Amino acid sequence: MTSRIVKTVVAAAFCTLQCARPAHAQRTIGVTGPDGQLTTVNLGEFPRQTVVTGDRGRKATIEGVALRDVLAKAGVPLGEALRGKTLSRVIVVSAADGDQVVYAIAEVDAACTDQTILLAGRRDDGPLLPDTGPLQLVVPHDKRPARWVRQVAKIEVRDVE
Repeated sequence: MTSRIVKTVVAAAFCTLQCARPAHAQRTIGVTGPDGQLTTVNLGEFPRQTVVTGDRGRKATIEGVALRDVLAKAGVPLGEALRGKTLSRVIVVSAADGDQVVYAIAEVDAACTDQTILLAGRRDDGPLLPDTGPLQLVVPHDKRPARWVRQVAKIEVRDVE
């Protein structure tokens, strides 16, 4: 009897979690460049990248697009164009709850680092849960996920003065 109850509770919990997942990941994101121009970027245009992380002691497979690709599509200078004053730019990523995290522009540029920061929409072969997604910024090489941004709402590139 107890075993049947436990199985029923586990099955109900699983169904609840699956139903809570959004059916479709967010397909676009707004990026405001240093000139103040807002560009809507279609995330479906980019190749998907996958990283395996040790988030909170658990292995997870995270899938998304490289933040550098999103910024380049929005017209943010990277690569050889990233020099002088443009190296003092920062990327401000804002969450739906108003939290913000700042990244140096060089942290996303392939000419400056081998690290790939992902704008992720999937985790372990499924969409992100509502409290994390539909988009999450993931910095795979950080020792702890303190700079990961849940529920990404907007991305801005700003000049530092």
